[in-house]
Amino acid sequence: MRAITNLKMSAHEHYRRGLGTALRQNQVAYSYSAMTTALFGVLQHDKGGGPDLTQAFLFIVGAGAAFALVNATVTHWFTQRLPREPSEVVALGTAISIFSMASGLALGALVGWGASPNIAWPLAPLAASIGFMILSGIEMGFAGYYHDAGGVGGEFDK
Repeated sequence: MRAITNLKMSAHEHYRRGLGTALRQNQVAYSYSAMTTALFGVLQHDKGGGPDLTQAFLFIVGAGAAFALVNATVTHWFTQRLPREPSEVVALGTAISIFSMASGLALGALVGWGASPNIAWPLAPLAASIGFMILSGIEMGFAGYYHDAGGVGGEFDK
C-alpha cells in the first residue's frame, strides 16, 4: 500500500511510464532483432534453403563476435564506463532506427550474396551487426547533438 504522502498517479500516467520504460529498454534490441531476422531470411533464400545446424551456430557466432568487438573497442577493452543520454534523446535516436536497420541488412546481404554458404552464415551477421551498431551510434549521436537535452543528465555525468 502506498504511503499517504505519495501523490496518486492516474492509470494513464502509470501506463505512459510503463510504455516509456519498455520503449527505452527494448527499442534498440527490437530494431536489431528485426534486422537480423530479415538477414536470416535473405540468407536462407539466397543460399538454397535453411541453414544446417553448423551454419545456424555460425550465424550466432558472427553476430555475437560483432558485439564483443564493438563493446571491447568503445570501452577501451572494458576499462571505461560509457555515459548515457537522457530518455528524450534515446527516444529520438531510436525513432530514426530505420537507417541502422536498413544499413545493417544491406551490409549483411552484400556479404551474403558474394560469399559461399559456409562463409556467408558467419560473416553476413558479423558485417550486419557492426554496420547496425555504427549506424545506431550515429543515430544516437545525431539525436544527442540536436536535442536540447543531449549530453545533459546522463547517468554517469557527475
